[in-house]
Amino acid sequence: MSTIEVKSPDWKWLSAYFEPSLVAAKPYKIDAPTGITIKLDQNESPWDWPQHLKDRILAGVSACEWNRYPESMAASVSTLLAGYVGVKAECLMTSPGSNHLIALILEALGRRLPGKVVIARPSFALFESHAQYAGVEYEPWLLDEDFNYRVDRLPSLPDGSLVIFASPNNPTGTSLPKAQFRELLQRFPKVLFLADEAYYEFDDDPYTDLLGEFPNLLLLRTLSKTMGAAGVRLGYAIGSPELIGTLSKLRLPYLLNHFTMEAAKVIFTDPEMMAFVQRNVANAKSERDFVFDRLQAMSPQLKVFPSKANFLLIRWPEQKTCEDVYLGLKKRGILVRNVSGGPGLQCCLRVSIGQRPENEAFLAALSAISG
Repeated sequence: MSTIEVKSPDWKWLSAYFEPSLVAAKPYKIDAPTGITIKLDQNESPWDWPQHLKDRILAGVSACEWNRYPESMAASVSTLLAGYVGVKAECLMTSPGSNHLIALILEALGRRLPGKVVIARPSFALFESHAQYAGVEYEPWLLDEDFNYRVDRLPSLPDGSLVIFASPNNPTGTSLPKAQFRELLQRFPKVLFLADEAYYEFDDDPYTDLLGEFPNLLLLRTLSKTMGAAGVRLGYAIGSPELIGTLSKLRLPYLLNHFTMEAAKVIFTDPEMMAFVQRNVANAKSERDFVFDRLQAMSPQLKVFPSKANFLLIRWPEQKTCEDVYLGLKKRGILVRNVSGGPGLQCCLRVSIGQRPENEAFLAALSAISG
């Protein structure tokens, strides 16, 4: 069959249909892992699931009627999640990854706020990107030189504002202590705080119990990290029934397919799976500390930032050195994340924590490149 050359329009005419900020924004970019043997760029768990649990999921998917839609709003998954999180099912909204929820929330809230949108910087790039795509104006909440959250650096917050941040923060690994966050929630009862807790299982003080104290809190979480379920694509938001109920009007039906729903059954009902996750968290923390100590001892030129997640942020004294290291690792088949183009992240690379042989290979390659 011949390929049709689709005719390009007059872009000046067509671009007028879009938000100017969307036209001007850069797309979210992820390097393709061509020729890569050690992948340490996306904060995935390096430990895959036991095969017999995979087989159980595949058997469940095989038994489904593929010619029929799955549950429209994935209510059974919300019920399972409710038991895991410790809230009622009406306080949960699921999606194919938490990234999708960021866009939904900004679309729902960003343009009609009586206050302002404030986004932590540097933080997960999609916070600012989705705001730009949606034409939502915002102000940055600047982290300090060590990437710590500073409450005194928050912009003014009139009633009706929305504050977006991540804890532990990606790509810095730092977190906003719960005591400080509680003070913010108390001080600004008419400001909505959206806290992305994608890495919360690695932290020792997550925000879950704050949901019982404050109605101005919305949490985002994912199964991609500690659950080792990046390929399953399941994220969720937790908040008051009123907030979740209204946001859910924008959630399209049938977002979770048969595979995701069958995987969720195993994740939240199989005791072996829970034990597997706990081992992964413990192993990731241990390996993170191992890599951190080795990096600190490697060279006084490297600045390694302490992390409460499954990755480390490393800063070089010069941007050229940072770029050379990134390319040198890539030539050796090791892919890390070059975040140096992000605001406040000049000269920085982020490395995910892998299994011990992967971590040792990364350290050896970095040592060879650094001379």
